[in-house]
Amino acid sequence: MRICLSPGTIGGGGIGIVMLNLAEEFVRRGHEVDLLLLEEETDREAPPGVTVVHLGRRARSGIVNAARHLRRTRPDILISARDYVNVAMMAAHRLARLGPATRLVWSFHTHRGSQLAGVPRRADILADRLTRLLVGRADALVAVSAGVARDIEAAFALPEGRVAVIENPVWTPARRRLAEASAPHEWFAKRPVVVAVGRLTAQKDFPTLLKAFRPLTDARLVILGEGEDRLALEAQIAGMEDRVLMPGHVENPLAWLSHADLFVLSSRWEGFPLSLVEALGCGCPVVSTDCPSGPSEIVTPGLGRLVPVGDAAAMSRAMADALRDPGDPAPRRAAALRFDAERAADLYLKAAGHG
Repeated sequence: MRICLSPGTIGGGGIGIVMLNLAEEFVRRGHEVDLLLLEEETDREAPPGVTVVHLGRRARSGIVNAARHLRRTRPDILISARDYVNVAMMAAHRLARLGPATRLVWSFHTHRGSQLAGVPRRADILADRLTRLLVGRADALVAVSAGVARDIEAAFALPEGRVAVIENPVWTPARRRLAEASAPHEWFAKRPVVVAVGRLTAQKDFPTLLKAFRPLTDARLVILGEGEDRLALEAQIAGMEDRVLMPGHVENPLAWLSHADLFVLSSRWEGFPLSLVEALGCGCPVVSTDCPSGPSEIVTPGLGRLVPVGDAAAMSRAMADALRDPGDPAPRRAAALRFDAERAADLYLKAAGHG
């Protein structure tokens, strides 16, 4: 079987990790896998055995190049992610005249309602309007959490159950090995270390995390990630430079999480936060906002602490409690490891009619 995966980009955030993990699992099963990218360069490498196809940066030429590739290879399944990529791959699918032989699977990875209520870009609004027009033509619709699925169904007037829920594949054998790496910084040998992971953007709400952390004078905080809010966050750190570290993008965040004393997710919204599952899988105690959507589906009773979005005082109390009473890591690891690539691959094949 030939499977094409099109995330647009594999750089940066969690969607790239998801698609790379799926690609690795599909190759392991003996399938031919193509990774269709709307970018020229990336800081991540595709797994061995995956064919990387660079479609070009411009949408129009990307669609044409994708159609040429699809017409030549005629894959059995085409799985896309991100609204603008979903729309582009539907256009390429039609232009290639593949018909029902190639099943088109659209996947949704963020809580659309919250994203559009925030500060949407013009491109986000345009992609949303096109998605609304075309969503019924995809062969299968997949959301990474129940919250995202219900949000999509309500937004586009789809019947309940039309959007299948396939939670993100976080773990592969290779990623489990990455979690066994040695401590990446000298701080881990000293005072308790709190770790957060994510792009430095409004969605992740690191300003609230910094407010919550300020009273915890016995701990240190590491925020892994890069983004447009760096300068504003650096200004907020004033007076805490000896306790807060922002090293930017790191190659192996799992090494940081496996040695952390606490992980905190401060997001205003999510789809399915990979870093939360990564932290649990490393045995790390977790505190998370109860944002739409994903955290409440992952952090079930006994696995961690949920706090209201934007409530720095509640977050600070939860962080102090977790540092004082971290609990047993074994249940956290067991709960997180079910989000693996083997399970997700089975469900994607089923959604595409090949299960």
